[in-house]
Amino acid sequence: MSLNFRSRRFGVLISVLWSLFFAASARAENIKIGLPSVTITAMPFFVAKEQGFFQQEGLTPEMVVMSASLNIKVLLAGDIQYAATIGSAVAASIRGINVRTVMLFVDRPLQDLVGGPGIYAIADVKGKLVALSSRGGLQDIIMRRVLAHAKIDPHQVTTITIAGQMALITAVKTARVAAGLLNPPFNFIAYREGLNNLGFSGDFVRLPSTGIATLSETLERSPDQVRRLTRAIARARAFAKDNKAKVMPTLKRALHIDDIDLLSKIYDQHKQVETVDGRVDATLIADTIRDARQTEGITKEIPVNQVFDFSYLPPR
Repeated sequence: MSLNFRSRRFGVLISVLWSLFFAASARAENIKIGLPSVTITAMPFFVAKEQGFFQQEGLTPEMVVMSASLNIKVLLAGDIQYAATIGSAVAASIRGINVRTVMLFVDRPLQDLVGGPGIYAIADVKGKLVALSSRGGLQDIIMRRVLAHAKIDPHQVTTITIAGQMALITAVKTARVAAGLLNPPFNFIAYREGLNNLGFSGDFVRLPSTGIATLSETLERSPDQVRRLTRAIARARAFAKDNKAKVMPTLKRALHIDDIDLLSKIYDQHKQVETVDGRVDATLIADTIRDARQTEGITKEIPVNQVFDFSYLPPR
């Protein structure tokens, strides 16, 4: 085979590959995904984007950060196609809004209860002041269950809110409050400041918080798109689990954290709460629906398929 023939053949191959690439790019579907915040639990979205898993599934995603309360409202308005806020999605489903959760990334919260000087155990907060960063949601649930584990009646502590995690660290460090709930990386920053780890919330609470929710109309109209989305995310999650060093640069860019030691600790803690394949067991499904019903004041039974639909996930 002559050199010129091989060169021509190689040139044709390159042309075909480029044609296929541009054809795939032209067919790529634009989707918008609402994120309540950019935290470690959103890692699969950023890994899928940077590793090309979205592109390989014919998707061009845009991640839009907005408050959890807005996520579902904007989803219903049609300005985004998917939402990552599972608590709000479940609440909407319970109220009869046609929102379905199709994938769950984590089944437990990541917060630590952090104690100040002289506070070394959960029991030490009895009769004292503790701090949350917000009220009326997940943090209230976590605090109640952590206290219950230590056999402390919630009325035996006084709870206040302190906006901003660094402000909360300062309040704990200066003993303005005895303890506070901190998200990563702020829990690890607090330990560097000499504060005490009283307990990991994931040891006391099982509650899905991040994943993929969408409208039932999207499931009916674009089932293939939903499957491609969940497949891209499943590949990203598997990649992240097996390639810590390779996802550190992605986390650094997404979380705007340059401290590799902090990033490593966040990554390791996150691995403790990940679901295996985007599904959760029947007990957690029932507990999640029950808790949402109680919060929303709904007494009637709610069928599981009104809230969760895992049939769009890659097969096990």
